[in-house]
Amino acid sequence: MTTTFRAGAVLTALILALVLLSFLWLPYPPQAMDIPDRLAAPSLAHPFGTDAFGRDVLANVLAGGRASLAVGALAVLLGAGVGVPLGITAAISGGWADELLSRLSDVVFAFPALLIAVLAASIAGPGVPDAVVAIGIFNIPVFARVARAAARAQWQRDYVLAAIAAGKRRFFIARAHILPNILPALCVQAAIQSSLAILAESGLSYVGLGVQPPFPSWGRMLDDAGTLVTTAPWLALFPGLAILLTSFALALLGDGLRDLADPRRETAR
Repeated sequence: MTTTFRAGAVLTALILALVLLSFLWLPYPPQAMDIPDRLAAPSLAHPFGTDAFGRDVLANVLAGGRASLAVGALAVLLGAGVGVPLGITAAISGGWADELLSRLSDVVFAFPALLIAVLAASIAGPGVPDAVVAIGIFNIPVFARVARAAARAQWQRDYVLAAIAAGKRRFFIARAHILPNILPALCVQAAIQSSLAILAESGLSYVGLGVQPPFPSWGRMLDDAGTLVTTAPWLALFPGLAILLTSFALALLGDGLRDLADPRRETAR
């Protein structure tokens, strides 16, 4: 295992552990207000300080991680669940199906991911389900292209040609033989897309199209801190660090997985 993979795995596991801990324990209820203690600087009683309503920032950062990680994971699952079958089907069918998938992917990639998410969320309305669908829409062509490229490479292998000669159907070969062999590439892409999905969810929440009150969200915490940055910088610092560290950890994990899945690395070593 490479240093990149170890660092990404440790950071990701630590963040997941903290978010799971928030289901069992929080220093204060996220929505509990303490007006006399509002805008308190970080202290032993409130390690991350309090916001304009006296709510504990640490509790809201921990609780906000639930929504960010859940939306990111569900959006990646949606993208993979739709994109991978499309990509494999295009790879084994060829012809007009392959050409159609390529052209549709080009259309989607012509627009930034966050712009597509904002457009879809503004049409469907704000909320967690709509944020998942909005971010998942961009993930579909990403996974379709990865699956298509990996499946086409596997389709030329001897074991596939032997299965075809044995009379096996194309879709049976794809499900039983090709899909298990392209899973490493799909896992690498899933880790990278999870990082981007968390950034997209934070952006949607920042503009009011993501997680809605009273549920906490890292993006909305940044939005609430916008007018108080000069007087209470901790309001933007800690949720911003949470977004940065989570995205960085998942990106490191994806790079580490890519190194492990690269056969040229073993040959070079």
